[in-house]
Amino acid sequence: MPSKVIRLDEDAIALCLKYGKTVSEGIRAMDARITAQQNTEKPFDPKALEMMIRSCIRDELEVLSRGY
Repeated sequence: MPSKVIRLDEDAIALCLKYGKTVSEGIRAMDARITAQQNTEKPFDPKALEMMIRSCIRDELEVLSRGY
Protein backbone atom coordinates (compact mmCIF):
# COMPACT_ATOMS: atom_id res chain seq x y z
CA MET A 1 0.00 0.00 0.00
CA PRO A 2 1.43 3.43 -0.86
CA SER A 3 2.26 5.71 2.04
CA LYS A 4 2.64 9.45 2.60
CA VAL A 5 4.63 11.52 5.02
CA ILE A 6 2.39 13.83 7.04
CA ARG A 7 2.82 16.02 10.10
CA LEU A 8 0.91 15.05 13.22
CA ASP A 9 0.83 16.63 16.63
CA GLU A 10 2.44 14.48 19.30
CA ASP A 11 -0.83 14.18 21.23
CA ALA A 12 -2.54 12.85 18.08
CA ILE A 13 0.20 10.25 17.70
CA ALA A 14 -0.18 9.22 21.33
CA LEU A 15 -3.94 8.92 20.85
CA CYS A 16 -3.50 6.69 17.78
CA LEU A 17 -1.06 4.46 19.64
CA LYS A 18 -3.73 3.80 22.28
CA TYR A 19 -5.76 2.03 19.58
CA GLY A 20 -3.03 0.18 17.69
CA LYS A 21 0.66 -0.72 17.54
CA THR A 22 1.28 1.87 14.82
CA VAL A 23 -0.37 5.16 13.91
CA SER A 24 -1.92 3.56 10.82
CA GLU A 25 -3.38 0.68 12.84
CA GLY A 26 -4.70 3.14 15.40
CA ILE A 27 -6.45 5.18 12.75
CA ARG A 28 -7.99 2.06 11.22
CA ALA A 29 -9.17 0.88 14.64
CA MET A 30 -10.75 4.27 15.39
CA ASP A 31 -12.45 4.27 11.99
CA ALA A 32 -13.84 0.79 12.65
CA ARG A 33 -15.23 1.88 16.02
CA ILE A 34 -16.81 5.02 14.58
CA THR A 35 -18.38 3.03 11.72
CA ALA A 36 -19.71 0.40 14.13
CA GLN A 37 -21.19 3.11 16.36
CA GLN A 38 -22.87 4.84 13.42
CA ASN A 39 -24.36 1.54 12.25
CA THR A 40 -25.92 0.84 15.67
CA GLU A 41 -27.50 4.26 16.15
CA LYS A 42 -31.25 4.13 15.93
CA PRO A 43 -33.16 6.98 14.31
CA PHE A 44 -35.45 9.00 16.55
CA ASP A 45 -39.04 7.88 16.69
CA PRO A 46 -40.98 10.98 15.59
CA LYS A 47 -43.86 10.23 17.96
CA ALA A 48 -41.52 9.79 20.96
CA LEU A 49 -39.73 13.02 20.06
CA GLU A 50 -43.05 14.85 19.84
CA MET A 51 -44.05 13.51 23.26
CA MET A 52 -40.75 14.67 24.81
CA ILE A 53 -41.15 18.16 23.34
CA ARG A 54 -44.76 18.41 24.50
CA SER A 55 -43.78 17.27 28.00
CA CYS A 56 -41.01 19.88 28.22
CA ILE A 57 -43.32 22.65 27.03
CA ARG A 58 -46.04 21.56 29.47
CA ASP A 59 -43.55 21.57 32.36
CA GLU A 60 -42.27 25.04 31.45
CA LEU A 61 -45.82 26.41 31.14
CA GLU A 62 -46.62 25.05 34.61
CA VAL A 63 -43.55 26.79 36.05
CA LEU A 64 -44.50 30.07 34.35
CA SER A 65 -48.12 29.85 35.51
CA ARG A 66 -46.94 29.43 39.14
CA GLY A 67 -45.04 32.70 38.85
CA TYR A 68 -41.57 31.17 39.05
